[in-house]
Amino acid sequence: MGKYMIDHQKQIVHRTAYAGDECHLPETPIKDRSEANHEEELLVFLRQKGYRKCASCFFGSTFEEHYEFDNPPRYV
Repeated sequence: MGKYMIDHQKQIVHRTAYAGDECHLPETPIKDRSEANHEEELLVFLRQKGYRKCASCFFGSTFEEHYEFDNPPRYV
């Protein structure tokens, strides 16, 4: 599987390893997706074709510096 998944229908680039439900990638038919394995390929879509990076798998909570966990209290 490639390093990046390109959603041609929505013109969004996803990071394959971090793509999840928030990305809504499964809603895009397979025929409207392709893979890119190198940064150079990614830059063609972003700079030349006007595609955007997915807000969830490029900038989502996985990549924030501080995490807040809402753990319920445990009772013994």
